[in-house]
Amino acid sequence: MGSWRKQGASVAGGRPAAPLGAGGAIAGLVALGACAACFNTAESLPIGLLPAISSSMHRSLSETGLLVTIYALVVVGATVPLTRLTRRIPQRPLMAAVVAGLILGSVGSAIAPDYVLLLGSRIFTALAQSIFWGVAPVQAAALVSAKSRGKAVTAVLVGSSAGIVIGLPAGTWLGHAAGWRVSFIALAALAVLVLAAVVVALPRRATALVRMSDEPARDLRRYRAVVVAVTLAVTAFYAAYTYVSPFLVHVSGVSHAAVALVLLAAGLASSVGLAGGGVLYARHPRGAIAAPVAVMVVALACLFAFASDAGLAVVFVSLDTLGLGILVVAGQTAVLDLGPQNGTAWFSTAFNVGIASGPLVGALALATSGLRATAFAAAIVAAMALCVAMPRRVTPAANERAQLVS
Repeated sequence: MGSWRKQGASVAGGRPAAPLGAGGAIAGLVALGACAACFNTAESLPIGLLPAISSSMHRSLSETGLLVTIYALVVVGATVPLTRLTRRIPQRPLMAAVVAGLILGSVGSAIAPDYVLLLGSRIFTALAQSIFWGVAPVQAAALVSAKSRGKAVTAVLVGSSAGIVIGLPAGTWLGHAAGWRVSFIALAALAVLVLAAVVVALPRRATALVRMSDEPARDLRRYRAVVVAVTLAVTAFYAAYTYVSPFLVHVSGVSHAAVALVLLAAGLASSVGLAGGGVLYARHPRGAIAAPVAVMVVALACLFAFASDAGLAVVFVSLDTLGLGILVVAGQTAVLDLGPQNGTAWFSTAFNVGIASGPLVGALALATSGLRATAFAAAIVAAMALCVAMPRRVTPAANERAQLVS
């Protein structure tokens, strides 16, 4: 491990390639961002088509909802092992195979004659996504210079956000207009175009990904802190945000018609956070994780305290999503600089653990104390994340021990 820490690591096997020019890097980042958009659309598409799929497959809504839940659980369990298994495959063939998996999984979902085969197709797509999020941030960072990593990560995550902001509504509209199977066919067709972009834009071998520092004890400790803090912060976010629509209506007094506008404002705030996360990390790497988590703590605590004021509730919901947007980019950039091989795979796993556990925390608070308590429970978990994220000093003795073991 010591030699890797000092020299950096390539994301693909073999000799690293020469750095790309600006045009080549931009084309590669666009291709990776488009992949992210397609995968996030694939993951969330059944949410908008749940009643139609349920009726077509003669299954209950809860059973049909498992198409999303099991998908997320597969990503949680498969990201790290599949990333390790594929780490020596060159960059372009690996990403092409991943996108091909998305195409096959989407076609399989579209033509599945029964629920079991539909679920199998979803699992197949989730396995492809597991590999994508394990390697895509590293591939993006390797396309640019070290100082531009935050921007590269942002490009991929903006694509991911587009899958929710654009892909899910478009797929839902198409599914309602022409049938849910057509939505999956359309996604497969779009993925074919993305596959062509990947083949053209990505280099076969990635450039070497050189670490920003060479302080093993501090790096490993900070890396672990980032992963744990992100897990807790994402848990906190989804503990409240999963129930934000009924919270706004029944606690804050927001009208049903205005909820969509509030969620749009929150989505825009998240996009601002995504754009600013890389800049914050580049300027203040030690505080870039703690700062957005602190924003989330304040937002969630104030959301609980001022829940009955509709205007303030909208502000604090948006502030919460702003903090998460910053954290996602800053955290992903941090693990590229600090973490061991497969570091981004663990980050992806941590994020999905938070997505899966957050609604459970919120459900427990809801069942015991009502809707308003979801914000309180979320604030407590976010405060735990802040305690983990606060920068700590590493003693010289600890640094020496780390140098010996590395």
